[in-house]
Amino acid sequence: MPKRTSLVRRMVLLTLAVLLGCSASGLAAEYLIGPEDVLEIRFWQQPDLNSTVKVTLDGMIAVDIVGEIVAVGKTAEELQNDIVRRVSRLNKNVSQAVVRVTDYNYLHVFVAGHVNEPGKKTFEEIPDLVTIINEAGWITEFGDLSRVTIIRGGDRAGEVEVVDVGAAIASGNVGDLPAVYRQDAIDVPSTPAGIPSADIIRQTKKKNMVYVLGAVNTPGRIQFTENMDVLEAMALAGGPTDNANLSEARVITRDGFYGQTIHIDLDKYIETGTPARYTLRREDAFVIPARRGGFFGSNIGTIATVLGMVTSAVLLYETLKPEDAVEAPVR
Repeated sequence: MPKRTSLVRRMVLLTLAVLLGCSASGLAAEYLIGPEDVLEIRFWQQPDLNSTVKVTLDGMIAVDIVGEIVAVGKTAEELQNDIVRRVSRLNKNVSQAVVRVTDYNYLHVFVAGHVNEPGKKTFEEIPDLVTIINEAGWITEFGDLSRVTIIRGGDRAGEVEVVDVGAAIASGNVGDLPAVYRQDAIDVPSTPAGIPSADIIRQTKKKNMVYVLGAVNTPGRIQFTENMDVLEAMALAGGPTDNANLSEARVITRDGFYGQTIHIDLDKYIETGTPARYTLRREDAFVIPARRGGFFGSNIGTIATVLGMVTSAVLLYETLKPEDAVEAPVR
């Protein structure tokens, strides 16, 4: 009976060991060497064979004595075993080698726009979007985290995603941001009209709406949606009135303590597609003035003059009215 108990115990321990080994091997996939990676090859038994090589675009490396060897798609351990097997046939002193990846050039992305260190960024494993921007030196004073653009490369070349990175950071939902893949390009745009960026907390506290004012059929506030441009906002506000002056439209945008008015010629935009599409931000005010002619189409000077005339008439009446005049009761 004791022998049987011992046998069962050993079988259980062996099973646990196998399961633990399988789970450990599956925890992290080993890096597979790719084109343009730089490798360091060391032979401690024959140091004169040591070399640093770059994987060619067709996936090969050149090793002294044996010539070209396929490197792409192999782990460092698989490649070093392959090298030792080939070299040892010609040099019996060599039985061990070490291969180490010194530059991970295969897994790369491009970061452009308003970051401090734009350019090609390489990784052993491509991280999340925020980490990539951080690797590019973070954004400049005028970088806009609310409209970061991912331009897909590789098999998805040409696809574009616009992401509000600032909101994800402030809400702690960085893990919900889209994944970034090899050959993708990330562009951090400038804030509208070069307004310095406010801190992330102030950006996310803005109301989720924009305001459309002036010569539109239903002026007021409308619900903000991502990537809403000025034409969509105007349509949601009932479209322009007959006397709308589309060539003098304005967007009043603010970021923290800063504000800026941006002129947009909608006549030109509708006709030619230029200037570039303007995407509204939370709490932007989009103002379409009326053409001159009516009272509300008058300029500020005219309105001030009229108001001045009304004020003067009231003062004159107060001065000249009889002292014994009895005012009508207010109802």
